[in-house]
Amino acid sequence: MSPQSRRHNDALRALIREARWTNHNFAAAVNRVAAEAGLTFHYDRTAVSHWLSGSRPRPPVPTLVAEAMSRRLGRHIAVAETGMTDSPVVGTALVEETSGVQGLRQLVLADLDPVRRTLLREQPFRADWAVAPEWSSARTVRLADLSPIERGAWAAVEAMTSAFAAAGEAFGGGHARLALAAYLATDVTPRLQLSRTEPPPPVSLSATAGLTRLLGFMCFDSLYHHLAQRYYRVALHLMSEAGDAVGQAAVLGSMSSQARFLGRHRQMILLADTAVARAGSSTPPGTRAALLGQAAVAHATLSERDKALVQLTEAERHLDETGVDVTGSKAEHAHRAGQVLALLGDHHGAERAWRESLRQSPGTQRRSRILTTHQLAELHFQQGRLELACETWQGFLDEYPYIRSARVDFTFQKFRRQLESHAENASVRRVLKQADQLGV
Repeated sequence: MSPQSRRHNDALRALIREARWTNHNFAAAVNRVAAEAGLTFHYDRTAVSHWLSGSRPRPPVPTLVAEAMSRRLGRHIAVAETGMTDSPVVGTALVEETSGVQGLRQLVLADLDPVRRTLLREQPFRADWAVAPEWSSARTVRLADLSPIERGAWAAVEAMTSAFAAAGEAFGGGHARLALAAYLATDVTPRLQLSRTEPPPPVSLSATAGLTRLLGFMCFDSLYHHLAQRYYRVALHLMSEAGDAVGQAAVLGSMSSQARFLGRHRQMILLADTAVARAGSSTPPGTRAALLGQAAVAHATLSERDKALVQLTEAERHLDETGVDVTGSKAEHAHRAGQVLALLGDHHGAERAWRESLRQSPGTQRRSRILTTHQLAELHFQQGRLELACETWQGFLDEYPYIRSARVDFTFQKFRRQLESHAENASVRRVLKQADQLGV
């Protein structure tokens, strides 16, 4: 489009005016949304002036602009409303527009296609999706009600969920993520779509939703935030169709953790509290303990001390009711307790909790251990205990080569930058040298 043929973008100008933004502030907001999608842009007021004069940036910029406006104005702004494109955004159907199984199949097929996967990864985290949908629970069924064939298929999905979860804990969400997507695309969803007259058994939908939630978490661990949101929303839809309120609560808890990582605190609190409420009092003690622990971290993030400590205590009480430690649940609780106490200023209590988490954590849960170790090292660093921080971070460096996780990479780079400001210290120089040898 030549400069003479461009039309001024009056739609975008009206949105900027409604948002009460300067061109500089608008550009900064777009850069922030882009950063969440792993993109580095340096737009300034000059770029905005070009947009207003009719220049149209390449995708995914129009989508980033729409999301920045949506957050500012508190309502969803479609890309077309920005005046920056005439063509629809390439993606997959919204989960509300189809069944859970159909939505999942469309999404995993898109994820497995390199071009479409790139387009999805470059889309921004949508604040309006970080909510708990009011999808009703339709029906419930017991495992005993399944036919032998259905029971066998359900058992296979459960076994694969455990296998993929164990691999993710040991090696990070970047390991076998596409293998899980392929399993859902080529094995699980075709089986669920075999019957065109009868809906899939709810227990099979619930098991599939559990796998989908795991895939969403793998995307979050890889910092593919938009993809994670899509998988979480499909998982919620499947849980709704299965009538599985506890499963829905678990997905909402995962969504709350993602919102907290991105600093979306309003959504974080809403999702965490809704997860606890939706689970209900009949939830198994271990699951309820995990949801309460997540909610405690959310409230501590906003310095809501009393609420956070009450929920943390209640979580510990429910955990004690289980009588056994299933897959490191006591270690997970101690990790969350350390987060709560650190956020509330009890650094000695946080250190004790994180050390207990590491003591309780199985060696196979490498990703959880490495993140706990990072937080402990960071606490020592903030207290000015450089030698102890380096000694603790040594444990992080020993495990780091085994992990494929963009979230862990983020913590690695962050702490290395912090240490570089104290390179005159011999212990700091030693661990920095080791970090450099990792080639990251």
